[in-house]
This record gives sequence, structure tokens and C-alpha cells, in this order.
Amino acid sequence: VFAAQAIGADMAYIGTRFLATTEAHALEEYKQMVVESGSDDVVYTNLFSGVRGNYLRGSVLRSGFDPDNLPESDPTKRNFGGGEGSKKAWKDIWGCGQGIGAVKAVVPAAGLVDRLAREYGQAQSRLAA
Repeated sequence: VFAAQAIGADMAYIGTRFLATTEAHALEEYKQMVVESGSDDVVYTNLFSGVRGNYLRGSVLRSGFDPDNLPESDPTKRNFGGGEGSKKAWKDIWGCGQGIGAVKAVVPAAGLVDRLAREYGQAQSRLAA
């Protein structure tokens, strides 16, 4: 977040990292897949809802799709209730972000926030030096 601000961004956000917290209401399998996945496991497609998004390769495979050969969806037919083959984005086919490789364990959210705040302060101090 600090790096984004340092180059002029007004804001930044973290999402995927919070999927792998003990308090997240995600399935344990989803959390574990987040921990075990890296950037090569991100599949970018519009197939499941009509809107382009990032999905976990493992969940795409588990749902019976070949992540390397997904067809394009008609973007005028957006469907958030159930995608291609009646599998639902976010329920059956799990989303993720590009920073997934930084997630190494399921941790309590408070500990994660403390760590992020500490790292933010350290980055800020290094830049000011």
C-alpha cells in the first residue's frame, strides 16, 4: 500500500490476503487453495459471469473446466446468478487477486493488520531515510 502511495496513488487496497484469515467466512478449502496458490494459478476470464475477473485455477479445474482453454463469454449476457455449466462465480469458482503469491498461511485478521501496519511504517521509514 505504501509503495502505491509513494508513486502517487491516492489509495490502494488488499483483498485476497484477507480471504485467508481465520475470521473470513470463506470455506476452509478456499482458504487453503489461496495459501497454496501463486501467480501462475490466476485465471483471467469473463466466462463465469460475463465480467472479466481473476479466478483460482484449482477451482476452475475442480468445476470441470480447462483453465487453459476457456471460451469467451458474450459480455452482453452478464449472469451473476450462475455461469457457464451452472457453476457460480465466487461460490463454485473462487476469485483471487494478483498478490496471491504473498499469502503463506491462514492467520487471524488482527495479526495480519498488525503486520501490515508494521510493514507500512518500515517502508515509510526507509523511504524517508
